[in-house]
Amino acid sequence: MSNLDNKKNDGLPNIERGVGGAGRVQGLLGEEKASNTKGTLFRLLKTVRPFKLAFLSAIILTLIGTISQVIAPYLVGNIITTITGTVLRGQSIQWHEIFKIMTVLVVLYIVRFIAIYWSNLSMVKITQKIVASLRNQIAEKLNNLPLNFFDTSSQGDITSLLTNDLDNILNTLQTGLTSSISALVMMTGVFIMMLFINPILTIVSVIVLPVSSRVVKAIIKKSKPIFQRNAATTGRLNGQVEEALQGEEIVRYYAIKKDLEEEIKELNESLFDTEWRSQLSSFMARPAGDLMLNIDYVIICILGGYYVMNGTITIGNFQAFISYTKMFTSPFQQVLGIMNTIMGALASAERIYEFLDEEEGEKLGENSFDISGVQGGISFDKVDFSYVPEKSLFTNYSLDIDAGEQIAIVGTTGAGKTTFVNLLMRFYEIQNGTISLDGKDISSYDVDEYRKGYAMVLQDTWLFEGTIRENIAYGAQLSNDGCLMDIPMEDIKEAARMASADGFIKRLPKGYDTVLTEGATNISQGQRQLLTIARAIIKHAPIIILDEATSSVDTHTELLIQRGMKALTFNRTSFIIAHRLSTIRDADRILVMEKGSIIESGSHEELIKKDGAYKKLYQAGQMA
Repeated sequence: MSNLDNKKNDGLPNIERGVGGAGRVQGLLGEEKASNTKGTLFRLLKTVRPFKLAFLSAIILTLIGTISQVIAPYLVGNIITTITGTVLRGQSIQWHEIFKIMTVLVVLYIVRFIAIYWSNLSMVKITQKIVASLRNQIAEKLNNLPLNFFDTSSQGDITSLLTNDLDNILNTLQTGLTSSISALVMMTGVFIMMLFINPILTIVSVIVLPVSSRVVKAIIKKSKPIFQRNAATTGRLNGQVEEALQGEEIVRYYAIKKDLEEEIKELNESLFDTEWRSQLSSFMARPAGDLMLNIDYVIICILGGYYVMNGTITIGNFQAFISYTKMFTSPFQQVLGIMNTIMGALASAERIYEFLDEEEGEKLGENSFDISGVQGGISFDKVDFSYVPEKSLFTNYSLDIDAGEQIAIVGTTGAGKTTFVNLLMRFYEIQNGTISLDGKDISSYDVDEYRKGYAMVLQDTWLFEGTIRENIAYGAQLSNDGCLMDIPMEDIKEAARMASADGFIKRLPKGYDTVLTEGATNISQGQRQLLTIARAIIKHAPIIILDEATSSVDTHTELLIQRGMKALTFNRTSFIIAHRLSTIRDADRILVMEKGSIIESGSHEELIKKDGAYKKLYQAGQMA
């Protein structure tokens, strides 16, 4: 909802960021870039390389099937010549000769059937593996991209990559590629047979092809940008619909249904326009080629009939030549039709490779990260950071936090509270200065290993579709191969007890084996939050981050959550972003932030006595 989103005032684009939520801004993948058809085709062929043996066998089978089809018309022509010759001479038909030829024909047709069947089967397997490989690359890329990529990209565009664009490539590789190879082999074999029958008729047959191909090529050249715009518009429409579904309650609450409908309508009309234009270009290519080929076909029939009358060629060979003419033009027409499909697939592949070429965030570092040795002392030293170059958020920001210290961060919207956490978690890289953990620059660590030292509980609870036991165990450290380790049930129950979640879990019919639905809608918001605390507890991380963990819950649930938070943060360095006084008043230190700077620091009592910004926030009830 591009014109309906609430504007942020902390120097970021119009999105929710980092620990605050997934971001989206229309446009990055939707922008048209310089076309590089040859480069895209080369990269697509490189993707095929691991399957070259299977691909080669499929091509060989296609060759066998096509050659069998090429030979057949010549044999049929021999049958016609044998029958007409004996009839014209007044002799009896030599059925044994005809039977021999028919036997060879049947064998050829059987060979063709088997070869094409196995060729198609092989290509289906190959293309499915290729698309699966691309899908895995996209998924891996998504995990490695910095969050600022998602600040400027539409979720709909990314979804379109994984659906529409991959489907375009799959369909083209699966059918278009084999059809193209078969068509080219068919044209070559048929051309040789046509030359063998009559060179002059062959020249007349093929002379029109360059003219026809130039006409079609001009149409295809104009069609690729249309396909690119069509793919981009599809991505934007997907993003808009996805937003509408996710924010249905907000849409109804603010009575902006008409505005949203109008936006979707405009995008739908734009998609209709690009879809209509792309299909029009597809429909124009083949009829234009057909027109030229049909004119050529008439000329061949007239000239061929003359050659039969003067005995230059037999009637059987002329019949074979007519069949070959159709076989020659049919693959040519097929290739013309496939070219537009290939252009659409190349446009999709180009979008995918543009995405895969996006710069990734820094991951590797020179220092190994031993989570067991982390004390939790954190230092910000003269840190500069901005989400956009023209608006700085942190300037010369410095802060020292002792190991085991509990820090509460408060301030109005846009003060930089969430940004502080984003930088600490390395969701974004700073422009200047240093952030250190126990005296070592955090940028010197592998980012994935470094983040294992943190456990987070956010306002937006994220629980996947699965059992409660699986959701709690998800917080445990991963094994070296990236898979979840087998967590003992007693450890899971202990984490739930510490989080005050064990009570409601036991009351469920299936207890810890209760399956959570998508979004965990079969339990309450407070219960979901207790599970996320249990998930954080079982991680045994030395540093804890709590971002609005008690918002939007009732008083009783808040007490349970606070009890779980105390168990989670005990003797650990912890950061609490909250607006409820009961959540932050016991913190060792409260930081009051404003426009990326710490304007006050101290305990609750000290800050109240100062009669400054903290007291005003407290009195106004605006800790958020």
